[in-house]
Amino acid sequence: MVRQRGFVEEKMIKKMDAVGSCQELDVKAAVMKRVRAIHEQQNRIDGERTNIVIELKPFPEPEDPIMQKQKEMPQHPSRFRKRVLTGVSAAVLLGIIGLGAFQLSADGDLSEQGSQVTIDISKPQGGIITLVNSGGKAVVKTVHNNTPDPTTSPAIEKYQSLSMTYKEQVLARLNTGEMAAYYVKDAELNKLELGLGYGNQLQFAFISPVYSKYQDFVKELKTVGDFWPGLPSSLADGYEFEQGTFNAAPLYKSLDTEYEEILEQFQKKATTDKTGQNLFMEKIAANSIDNAEVTYHNGDQRITLSLRQSVFKGYTMQVSILEGQTAEKWSVTGTGKEAIFIAAGTGKGKNAWSSQNRLYWYDEATQMVLSLSDKQENKLTREQWQKIATSFIH
Repeated sequence: MVRQRGFVEEKMIKKMDAVGSCQELDVKAAVMKRVRAIHEQQNRIDGERTNIVIELKPFPEPEDPIMQKQKEMPQHPSRFRKRVLTGVSAAVLLGIIGLGAFQLSADGDLSEQGSQVTIDISKPQGGIITLVNSGGKAVVKTVHNNTPDPTTSPAIEKYQSLSMTYKEQVLARLNTGEMAAYYVKDAELNKLELGLGYGNQLQFAFISPVYSKYQDFVKELKTVGDFWPGLPSSLADGYEFEQGTFNAAPLYKSLDTEYEEILEQFQKKATTDKTGQNLFMEKIAANSIDNAEVTYHNGDQRITLSLRQSVFKGYTMQVSILEGQTAEKWSVTGTGKEAIFIAAGTGKGKNAWSSQNRLYWYDEATQMVLSLSDKQENKLTREQWQKIATSFIH
């Protein structure tokens, strides 16, 4: 590569010498200063990659026929003298020096060009998309879900209203960053729970801090639950981190013995209580994260994403493709990574709940299934999602 570059430069120089007009060229100080700076920086970058060693020495006296009009200007050693070109010639040389790996930025500094990451899109026959790990095991698989859209009812609305009343009471007793488990002894609410099939259960409340500094947010995610430490600080098109929050993971009945222990204690207190109180709560440690939400901004434009991760435990995660939604397999060039993108549905009114874009992929290093979704009121375009994918999937 170096020999080829030197051959091209020598060929250009000989062609310019043949014109015989070097003495008439007016070498401007700014151009020469730029050439020197770039040569110096290129030497530091190239190191032993190049056999051209640039040494800056004073120009010879005026009798030197090459640079008579600019005797005060410095120049290269005599054997590279003719490579100090001006005007169009110097501009061409700047491009050659770059080796194609660098470009001049607006302020004149050199900046490295990142390779253009693209997305290859395919729609497998049958509409079923599967992601596999390095061992060929299916990790994520799409399924078509024809379950009717969820509807409301007076019972559901009453249950939600009562539940929120008690949750607000719990939140009022918490400070930022605190989490609580609570139990409600309310005849009407308990009857609704049983009637709707929810069961008499523990509830959880958490107040998330709002992080306006990227480093603070990432540090907290890693401290609380080692949650997604690879979160990018910026997205394509100039979007920068603005703020982040997270929800602490609740205890799950099927996974945590602590859940049963706390529930049993609360039920015992509720049974023996003589004060007539309905709400029993206990602050608990927030030691894992259920999901996080991060907002990026570019001026007054904002992108808000919900982030989730799940440990792959050997069984295939099934993700639903709802009525009106479409799914594609995305392959990110240069990473070997594949993802499933499920486009938001077009439903409105009672069907608007499905109008949410979702992206799933698997990280082999952490054995995590990762996912992103946008907020329903902040629906992003397919093109924006492709750029988001290249920022998150490494």
